[in-house]
Amino acid sequence: MAVPKYDEMYDDFLHAISDGNEYKISDIREKIAQKRKLTADELTERLPSKTSTVFNNRVAWTKAYLLKAGLIESKRRGYCAITAEGQKLLGERLSRIDNTVLGRYESFKEYICPEKKNNASKANTIQPVKEEPQHGEISISDEAPDELIARAVEKMNAELADELLSEIMEQSPAFFEWLVSHLLEKMGYGVSELELSKTNHQSRDGGIDGVIRQDKLGFDKIYIQAKRWDLNTAVGRPELQKFYGALPNGTVHGLFITTARFSDDAIEYAQSRNNIVLVDGIRLAKLMIEHNVGVSVETQYVVKRLDSDFFRDE
Repeated sequence: MAVPKYDEMYDDFLHAISDGNEYKISDIREKIAQKRKLTADELTERLPSKTSTVFNNRVAWTKAYLLKAGLIESKRRGYCAITAEGQKLLGERLSRIDNTVLGRYESFKEYICPEKKNNASKANTIQPVKEEPQHGEISISDEAPDELIARAVEKMNAELADELLSEIMEQSPAFFEWLVSHLLEKMGYGVSELELSKTNHQSRDGGIDGVIRQDKLGFDKIYIQAKRWDLNTAVGRPELQKFYGALPNGTVHGLFITTARFSDDAIEYAQSRNNIVLVDGIRLAKLMIEHNVGVSVETQYVVKRLDSDFFRDE
């Protein structure tokens, strides 16, 4: 069972505190996890930002929306209790409590769609205010707001990755080899600006396109094979065997990086050798975006959270 969406846990949350007592959020999470029979892997799955687990984050939004609807209350930080309205809702024994049900409550609707209330107030002197939509018409995503942001960023980065790979294919093979060295330098490997040109003009004997140092101090070498091949090409096992055979010995590190993709046989072969890392076109583009190579920042949005330590009474 996957981690439930935040709006799928309204009923779980309310039933966990249905006796009217005040409960710690951690205890409520535990009750929900037990009821849903969530596995250890599901409970430890983290958000893309790595700041929290998916489960904890979604329960937090479950709590936030129930608070806005007036179904629960929180008189002190980290604790919750059900309200009379919450008890009344549970008494209806609905088959499902979701955002449509929460849409009955004005405080929830105003929170989700504040512009409707503001627009109605502004328009009141100009034209009659239209009737409020029925609670069944409320529209809100079943994904938590921060998950929506992460998904949007992921989608935009996927489109940017496609653009990057298309642009790379318009460049020369020499440019691609320089790009690889430049990216590795940005990632913290021991390639200086003076060494980049040397790396790119080394002998291609044995299928080795370049050698870099593993760190800034120069410990250990990494041998590189960099191929700007058609995006739909599948790099097979024979190419990996050839690259492995070109390494000075079987223990040095090898990096095979390409704009193409790797066949299943090639991936299996690299994994069996333990000292070869494969980077295909998709991963290459992601690394370029992550390390700001070939891209520039267009817009930044800062997401802030409450600093609990600020309000702690020492």
